[in-house]
Amino acid sequence: MRLRLGIRVHRVDRAGAGWELTLAGDSIGAAHVVVATGPDAVPVIPSWPGMAGFSGTVIHAWQFRDVAEMAGLDVLVVGPGNSGVDLLGHLARSDAGQLWLSARSGMNITPLRLGGVPLHPVSVLGRYLPLRWQDANARAVQRLAFGDLTRLGYPRSAPGAFTRAAADGVTVAVDDGFVRALKAGRVTMKSAIDRFDGPQVCFTDGTRCAPDAVICATGYRPGLEQIAGHLVALDALGMPPFTGACSSPAHPGLWFFGLDRSIYGNMHVRRRQARQLAQAIRQQPPASASSSDRSASARSGD
Repeated sequence: MRLRLGIRVHRVDRAGAGWELTLAGDSIGAAHVVVATGPDAVPVIPSWPGMAGFSGTVIHAWQFRDVAEMAGLDVLVVGPGNSGVDLLGHLARSDAGQLWLSARSGMNITPLRLGGVPLHPVSVLGRYLPLRWQDANARAVQRLAFGDLTRLGYPRSAPGAFTRAAADGVTVAVDDGFVRALKAGRVTMKSAIDRFDGPQVCFTDGTRCAPDAVICATGYRPGLEQIAGHLVALDALGMPPFTGACSSPAHPGLWFFGLDRSIYGNMHVRRRQARQLAQAIRQQPPASASSSDRSASARSGD
């Protein structure tokens, strides 16, 4: 086996019975291709009206490096998911000025521990229960640990934590000081952003604020369009129709791995999935590319 590191793959195409990977000024062939670039390849920042004229700073959460950079600044964090909640937990303990959290939709939040017991191993043990039971347990834990956060403006998600993770990949937020800051008034909840107006941010409930910095914890996309969007039909989230140990009959030898998220812990789940994928590759030598295969590869999806 020969590893080639630090090389960007621009495109994957069918080549005979195998595959050709287009690099910068070069190409390599392979019998199997496993696309394991992760679900968080391309940061997403919404395009709000008036944002170009905002006098403050707008960055994505991946660009945030040090709370010291926000010392003395009023900060609006957009997105009540795990990234936004984690950022505000750190900012609340820093010298940052006023803090706001904008939430477009409801979110689920859980403590890291309850009564000194880590909750992640508990969720893994309960993964075979029906989703509605897991949702009910998560809501009970949230209420027991934090009380009613809706009175402080934190929106409750209509789908439960496990149902939402299974449906759209949005995982539960893990509290690390955020709730304490919210209850103490260190963080103020805001509704979804409607538009920017000069130095101000306007929200859908009619309120405004004037932050010095806006941090967008608004998620990522896998960014597969250039690499394999011509081979498979990507869904609205940019995800392929098959992942893990599943392969498309029209594209034998093409695999996608590690693009989905698991509420039970990615490393725990990936270890099992990797074994399944290795076994599937051993059992499925790539078939010869027939004319129908080449035709399917030329279309936008399978």
